[in-house]
Amino acid sequence: MKTANYFAMDFGASTGRGITGRFDGKKLELEEVHRFSNYFVDLNGTFYWDILRMFHETKKAVRLAGKTTGNDGISSIGIDTWGTDYAFLDRNGQMLGNARCMRNADGLGVRAVYKAITPWELFQRTGIQTIYGNTIFQLYERLLNRDTALENADKMLMLPDMLAYFFTGNAEEEYTMATTSMMYNPYKKDWDKELMKKLGLPEHILANIINSAQKQVPVLRTVKEELGMPGLQYVPVGTHDTASAVAAIPLRQDEAFCSSGTWSLFGVESKEPVITEESYRLKFSNEGTVDGHVRLLKNIMGMWVIQQCMEQWQEEGRSLTWDAVVGEAKKAVPFRSIVDLDEPMFYNAGKMIPKIADYCRDTEQPVPETVGEIARCVYESVALKYRKTFLELEEITGRKLKALRIVGGGSNNRMLNQMAADAICRPVYAGPAEGACIGNILVQSMAHGELKNLQEIRQVVENSFETRMYEPENPDVWENAYGIYCAILDRRN
Repeated sequence: MKTANYFAMDFGASTGRGITGRFDGKKLELEEVHRFSNYFVDLNGTFYWDILRMFHETKKAVRLAGKTTGNDGISSIGIDTWGTDYAFLDRNGQMLGNARCMRNADGLGVRAVYKAITPWELFQRTGIQTIYGNTIFQLYERLLNRDTALENADKMLMLPDMLAYFFTGNAEEEYTMATTSMMYNPYKKDWDKELMKKLGLPEHILANIINSAQKQVPVLRTVKEELGMPGLQYVPVGTHDTASAVAAIPLRQDEAFCSSGTWSLFGVESKEPVITEESYRLKFSNEGTVDGHVRLLKNIMGMWVIQQCMEQWQEEGRSLTWDAVVGEAKKAVPFRSIVDLDEPMFYNAGKMIPKIADYCRDTEQPVPETVGEIARCVYESVALKYRKTFLELEEITGRKLKALRIVGGGSNNRMLNQMAADAICRPVYAGPAEGACIGNILVQSMAHGELKNLQEIRQVVENSFETRMYEPENPDVWENAYGIYCAILDRRN
């Protein structure tokens, strides 16, 4: 086949990446054309995403991609972001206000929703674990506050689908992103409108759900003219970044995955939703895959805490690179302090280093003070959380898992990858780092008929990208550390 060019826009909570993919039918080559900081904006105590800037940066990246492909041009674009955050359209198709950030959530919406419906019933209906920033809790809090944007909203679109709307004028919701909202019923395979009615939330704001790679959508004439790309199309990929990332993992039978970034999305694939008392108790979610099935996973606080520490160090005037932080962590004493990163206190932005100190004082552990001590505490705590989640997956599925595959930016952290292998006492395969972009691009190729299914996508990934294997080296030391970790969690609970 003739080489085809595709463009992937991948937004994380701290970075946006525009990447061109050249696919010749067997191998995929990537070229990063644009990278920029992405951040929420604090406006008088409320956090917002600057979605118009995100759209501007996406167009800029598409232009740059067009220059790199020359006369061949770009066949289509796909966009993915994190889950749960959204924006509104009014009845004239104009955006209402800006997109709020999940980090505003402090538990008020959760507590209010659970006065109307029990946590168990909500899980039975949606298969999603309770996280403060889930879309349903954000909306309900705005309902209680008589928010005028919600009152006047005609449609709600999750962030990548709102960006797609800016490109195409089509107000539709892609399946994998819809499943993150806690408003999608995996048995009905549609929005749970009965749930919306029960909570008094407006049903009409829910957009029609479409599947990944279901169609190619023409880009608006005005946008095509602005970009100088008359044939440009948009493809709904796995618009939830984890769905795209997992599509790019060459998973084998009985292997777990971890998409490692601001969050660590840790789980296994399943043909059907796993909505049981056990999965509820252990706080697992059922989110969509690009082929219409389910990712049984847990949302773990991944790099968020260390990212917040890095921000504080920079504000203090310390000039640190990530390599320097890891280098300092390697020199620190192992297992001096351990924290449960999924404690609510670590969820919100700001003052992260004092929060770590408070947790350690409360659990009668030494307070980490140096960069190395703090970083080592965080990285070891992430790896121990991986161990706990890995064992829980085996318990829920009844399967002996053979390995863990890590993709995303966190897969570049060799120290953390080795810690993960030691903690779970199984091989860890790390890479590719740009998993979300790879999955995004190859799902586009599937929409164009060049690949038939997820299995073919994963074969291309194996043909195209190397992975690094980490074997367990110190399992006994980590076994002892895990016992201490569990004792700390028991004391806190």
